[in-house]
Amino acid sequence: MIEISQLHETMRGLFPDHLGVRLVEASPERLVGELDVADHHCTTPGILHGGAVMAFADTLGAYATAIQLPEGAGTTTIESKTNFFAAVRSGTTLRGECLPLHRGRRTMVWQTTLLREDGGLAAVVTQTQMVLPRKSRPEETLGALFESQPPEVVRERLARLERAGAALYEQLAGGESDAERRRGLLDAAARERANAELLESQG
Repeated sequence: MIEISQLHETMRGLFPDHLGVRLVEASPERLVGELDVADHHCTTPGILHGGAVMAFADTLGAYATAIQLPEGAGTTTIESKTNFFAAVRSGTTLRGECLPLHRGRRTMVWQTTLLREDGGLAAVVTQTQMVLPRKSRPEETLGALFESQPPEVVRERLARLERAGAALYEQLAGGESDAERRRGLLDAAARERANAELLESQG
């Protein structure tokens, strides 16, 4: 179940929060939000700025995508098209209803219909969101080097890593002015080299 309060928490202190975006419904099939139009949203006295309309819709499309994603993945807008139909006045509430046109592994396309308080159509925004894959943690990247490999390959790769580690420790030691810390780095380099020799002897 998607908790609206949790989505709002992710906005806290960021642009959608300052804009005043309020989510009222969120599901994989439909996301709805509202914006109470105030004078600071306006381009001329009493008329909502078109950029605010687009920013509101962009926020809804981004959240509509985000709730579809696996843990750790992200999204960014790569294309957006807006058709304006009627002005929105200060002191009223703009409602946005965001529906999917396409939900793929790499991109998602959303259409947001923006309705005035009287039910009239204010604008329609169609946007494409790119799906950003989760970034691997360093230990996952390292682990992938050894996955499903025979023991002799694992030993060979570990030995190379140990020797690379020894070289890095020696490089750090070369730039260290404190004698005790330099000695500690050189000792670490020696341990790495000894580990490499042990692995190579087992091959």
